[in-house]
Amino acid sequence: MDLLPKISSRYWHLKSVAVDAVVRLGIQRTAILVSSNKLFLSMMYGVASYKGAILGMFTTGREALTCLRENDVGVVISTIELEDGSGDAFITQARLLQPSLRCLLVADHHHYQPEEALYWQSPVIVAAHDIGHESEPWNQGLLAALTNTTYRSPSIASPLVDNGEASTIKLTTRERQMLECYALGLTNAQAAERLSLSPQSTKTYSRNLLSKLNVSNRQLALLKMMGRGFFPVKN
Repeated sequence: MDLLPKISSRYWHLKSVAVDAVVRLGIQRTAILVSSNKLFLSMMYGVASYKGAILGMFTTGREALTCLRENDVGVVISTIELEDGSGDAFITQARLLQPSLRCLLVADHHHYQPEEALYWQSPVIVAAHDIGHESEPWNQGLLAALTNTTYRSPSIASPLVDNGEASTIKLTTRERQMLECYALGLTNAQAAERLSLSPQSTKTYSRNLLSKLNVSNRQLALLKMMGRGFFPVKN
């Protein structure tokens, strides 16, 4: 059975629907791609309908945010793994800069722990593991992003929203270790030595933890978690 005509038909249908959505919804016709995986960036650029619509391709969230501060962007596609941290944390910051931004997060299961996905804030998340699933998550994810709705592909659990009434917030082992470092008053450099991490990794873990807890500093993070029964061991 020759699948090429069927695949080609689906691709052109998606392209037609996507272009129609961009025009009809008045979405800015520019996009940026963000990933530590240069092969992914190359692939996404290769399938772009209009190469001129790609405003930039970046391997770090920092560079992408600079681009967003200087340009109006319609769509952002990012992987979970960036050279300087989490793609989800980047998208959270990007949406603060441009609230009307359409964002799609692509998550490779090799780059995150399942419990982490529970707290991702990106409105549209497609797991690389689900590409090829009968529900066509890539198509649904892209269309959800363009229409400014939410979507998570089958293997990504819906995030738990902290509405102030939840008694606990689940943390990864590394995040609990970071809280202990906060309680000990350690600098990022000292925390890196304690946890046998690089200073850059420690800064990334700390930044992502504050983002998950929706607080602006370490003291507030400790207060928030202690109010939910977490008491760091001081040793």
